[in-house]
Amino acid sequence: MKFSLAIVAVSLVAAAGSGFLTAKAISGSSAPARTTTVNVGTGERGPQGPPGPAGLACPANYSPGELVINHPGGQTRIWTCLHD
Repeated sequence: MKFSLAIVAVSLVAAAGSGFLTAKAISGSSAPARTTTVNVGTGERGPQGPPGPAGLACPANYSPGELVINHPGGQTRIWTCLHD
């Protein structure tokens, strides 16, 4: 009886450990580099800025990340280049 309980206990610990490692492997590959949150109040709209350069890589002194914009209508998330 004691031997059976020991096997069950070891099996549960091994299953929990493998689940944890699997979750880390899956979530680690798709997590954003960093997240920046901006809270926007109500007010007048400013002028539109110039368009950014076309391409897949961020320019020098920038790195990819998620930008979260909080505004009165809700929340908007954008994957973009953020200044380091």
